[in-house]
Amino acid sequence: MKTRFFRPLTMLVTLALVALACDLSLPMEQVVSAPTQVPVEMIYTAAAETLAAQLTQNVPPQIPPTATLPPEQQPPPEGEPLMPTFTFTPLFSETPTVTATPPFTPTPIQPSVTAKQDTNCRKGPGPIYDRVSALLVGQTALVFGRDSTSTWWYIEDPRRPGAYCWVWSGSTTVSGPTAELPVFTPPPPPATATPTAPASGVAFEISFADKHKCGADWYAYLKIKNVGPKAIESVLLKLTNVTTNTTLSSTSYDNPFLSNTNKCPPGKDNLDAGESAYIAGLIGNVPGNHELKAGVTVCTEEGLGGKCEFKAIKFNAP
Repeated sequence: MKTRFFRPLTMLVTLALVALACDLSLPMEQVVSAPTQVPVEMIYTAAAETLAAQLTQNVPPQIPPTATLPPEQQPPPEGEPLMPTFTFTPLFSETPTVTATPPFTPTPIQPSVTAKQDTNCRKGPGPIYDRVSALLVGQTALVFGRDSTSTWWYIEDPRRPGAYCWVWSGSTTVSGPTAELPVFTPPPPPATATPTAPASGVAFEISFADKHKCGADWYAYLKIKNVGPKAIESVLLKLTNVTTNTTLSSTSYDNPFLSNTNKCPPGKDNLDAGESAYIAGLIGNVPGNHELKAGVTVCTEEGLGGKCEFKAIKFNAP
């Protein structure tokens, strides 16, 4: 190390001496100013500073002992080969697996009925069954069954949740599919009294059957059966609203007998022994929760002549 330091210094000293010698070779006749004497110590000092500057420029920078290299620049542990590190970046992503969506299954719509007028809700599909509740005008209930002709609906009792009763289709409006509703077998109808033959020999059975509109008016239809030995040729039918204690109609017929509840009076003029038919009387727009009374007089001759017999029944307006 010392050898390298002195060689450049020796060269600098030699060059300085040569320069001085050149100045001494000037002609004697030329007036030369006395040369400035440079001390040898200054020459050595300047040469040393120049050499130090060159060595400083060539020395690599020193890392402070307290500096910490980033993890990626840390040298590997001794004995472990230097391996390049890299992060794998896929050129494409896998196509996601498509899960098929099951087709939409619509929820079946439960049919419902809405009362067009106050309507009785009965134990069975017919006016001969007792009234147990009512569906008031504008009120709606779910339908769970029907009768075989789809003229009566089996609904949840609007007044007693969990209980069921029957309403007539003529006084309600149904919404939703009804074709798939089960057909319910109604309970047996209430027993009717067996008539005894009166002294007149005229006997008949009478019961409420249905309600039907003739023109702009509502009529109550009663089913009549001649159980006596004589033919019936005239009828007097009086209908009363028991709830309001008012008379709805009172009409006598010489041809009162109808073949079904879709027919409007007049009809056939006589009812032979053993035959059944329907008679109709005007009731108007009676609320469904009102109790009605039918007074029926039948006679063996026209004009309410001959032998006659009277019978009365009560029923709730459908």
